[in-house]
Amino acid sequence: MNENEKNGIRLREKIKTNTLNNLNMEVYYSAHVFLDERWKNDGVCNNFSRLYYIKEGKGYLKCNGKLTELTGGNAYLIPAGCIVSYGCTKLEKIFFHFSISTTDKHDLLDNLDDIYVIPFEKDDFDIILKCSTSEDYIDFLKMKSILYKTVADCAKKYNFEEIFVKQYSEIVEKTINYIKRHTSINLSVEQISKDLFVSDSKLRKTFKKETGKTIGKYIDDLVFFKAKQLLAKKHIPIGEISQQLGFCDQFYFSRKFKERYNQTPSGFRKEIITL
Repeated sequence: MNENEKNGIRLREKIKTNTLNNLNMEVYYSAHVFLDERWKNDGVCNNFSRLYYIKEGKGYLKCNGKLTELTGGNAYLIPAGCIVSYGCTKLEKIFFHFSISTTDKHDLLDNLDDIYVIPFEKDDFDIILKCSTSEDYIDFLKMKSILYKTVADCAKKYNFEEIFVKQYSEIVEKTINYIKRHTSINLSVEQISKDLFVSDSKLRKTFKKETGKTIGKYIDDLVFFKAKQLLAKKHIPIGEISQQLGFCDQFYFSRKFKERYNQTPSGFRKEIITL
């Protein structure tokens, strides 16, 4: 009899703590709003995923030619990258701009291209509203648990096949974590391989085989995803963001950002609070 058995401990399957630790939700903007017919726009591209909790009123969202009604008692998940038109007559809602990232993906929802609807419990709205004005970390944990549950309920209802975390070899896992710790447009495969004590060729080949991306593409994607995260924090100057991500100057950063997203960093920052 081993020590666990002696102590009456029944071991089941080990919890996959690495996967758990690699799952992270970050909220960039949120608000409780009362809207009228002035809340209207066509063809807005969501730079972050969004959650709408509708308390009462009526409105609509339109994505890929499909019209979705906004009604009280429902939560709406709008994935990053969706192009959405919207409007209402009168509406009360709480909304969140957020992302859920994992080891290999910067936003777990960015491959989805529809609007997803799930009912929420009436008390959830009041809990979120109360917690949003609190200074207590316990209240923020309560609020975040509701957000996670909403996303999980949508994933279950709509069978999100894209939402999964791949298991990588140790060297690829180390490479991804290294890139996240040293995110810079100047980061090179040579520097990574040197610090991780592996050959360039082996690292390039293994990384591409397991992730489907070159290391350079992964670095670029992460740099610009982080740029969007930082631009959502309006107190950080754009020049400081440019420097933090390794660009030679703010003008080069702006040019590369516009090439990728068809808008300047300042333009992106102005649109970040689009409801």
